[in-house]
Amino acid sequence: MQKLMQFTLLVLAAVTLSCDGQRRGDPDVLQVWHPFNPEETAVFRELVRDFESRWQDETGSQITVSLQYVSFDDMHTKLRSAALARITPDVVFIDVNQVIGLAFSDALTRLNELEGFRDRYGSIEAAREEFYTQSFDIGVVNRLGEVDLYGLPVQVTTIALYWNRELFRQRARELRAAGLEPGRPPRTWDEFEQYAEVLTDPGRGTHGYGAHSSLWFNLPFFNMYGADFVEYDEAGRIHPVFDSENARAALRRIQSTGTADFEAGAWRTGASPEEGFINNRIAMILTGPWMVESFTNAGVNFDVSLIPAPGSEEIESLGLRPVSPGLEERLGPLAYSSSNLGGQTGVIMRESTKPELGYEFLEFFTSEEVQRHWGSRLGQIPVRAAAWEDLDTSRYPFMPSFIDQLRTARRVPPVPRYPTMDGEIFTPQILMLLQGRLTPEDFAGRVDRLMSVRLLDPINRAAERQRQ
Repeated sequence: MQKLMQFTLLVLAAVTLSCDGQRRGDPDVLQVWHPFNPEETAVFRELVRDFESRWQDETGSQITVSLQYVSFDDMHTKLRSAALARITPDVVFIDVNQVIGLAFSDALTRLNELEGFRDRYGSIEAAREEFYTQSFDIGVVNRLGEVDLYGLPVQVTTIALYWNRELFRQRARELRAAGLEPGRPPRTWDEFEQYAEVLTDPGRGTHGYGAHSSLWFNLPFFNMYGADFVEYDEAGRIHPVFDSENARAALRRIQSTGTADFEAGAWRTGASPEEGFINNRIAMILTGPWMVESFTNAGVNFDVSLIPAPGSEEIESLGLRPVSPGLEERLGPLAYSSSNLGGQTGVIMRESTKPELGYEFLEFFTSEEVQRHWGSRLGQIPVRAAAWEDLDTSRYPFMPSFIDQLRTARRVPPVPRYPTMDGEIFTPQILMLLQGRLTPEDFAGRVDRLMSVRLLDPINRAAERQRQ
């Protein structure tokens, strides 16, 4: 313990000396942590050099942006350790699921209180109009009854339906005999199950569908069936609202598709449905744009489309509404599709001594010009709404499908301890649902009780103590 304390004091002393050195005339240094892969990092470094150059031209002062790569898996642990030692970086690009937890821990700067934000937008509502709304709202957090903006979206992703064109072609005659079109994927879940049954051929070891068991990959079901997880009251207390007919309808669909004979059973063995798709053993899976390169390199003849939507009877009985009503004319039934929302959010740590500079860097990276460049170079989906228009997708033929899927997607549930909700509450129950050990009705009620006891009640009690 004594050695640990000595080490911490040495680190803090080094940080203090570094800050003193900067005050003596050295250029300002903005420390930025990011999880980008090598290809993304190369483009990111180019953009950083552009920011440094523009800053000097516009202000007459020199700025150095110091980048540090931290892997996705290590980011939360390393950031927590840095926060305990009070030596955090200025800006961090973190997973969307971590934003609300850091905000509740009072570890982040409120962007809407910064002068740069107020001068540019004036209000959170005005800023929201310029971004992809669902991604922007991840940074908007209700803490103790006060709603503030804690981050800007810097990277956005989602999952969609991948379908194997070759397996569809091989079963074309059988599909036509069943009244199905082999040249397109299913549009509703009832149609999906019909396709999956025909595409399953036990003799050849092929299956129509490969399911995941984690909450993340099942969020599209809950989102399109209109199931909410929690709600906030005026005082900022969080209450579970999952136990509803909408959630039970989503669970019935998860169960019917995940336990049917056409499902490959990857969730039972812990195998990856993506492996079956690469090996041409699974005809349809739900996954994200990060798999495009792997499938392409493996020579899979595939396409990407929107996830199937509930049928007309379900839409009417549940009173469902599309996330983007304006898409109904173009997408038809698929306007009622939905998906989850992943990616990264740029935040400024509360301990940063340069919050205004950090904000200017976030504003630069999320600008329309930079986001259009980022998207065109890397096949990334811009976070700034205007950059979706006239975006060059010629090198990335599947990007329009992912953009359409994002237009229907919903944000992650606003729960402060999302990893706990996922790993300790939802995913174990989903496994039991697929194993036949839980009914949808039991699942919904059980999850509400577990969320209250393990998550929400302790969070609410802690919030009450902070108010006092």
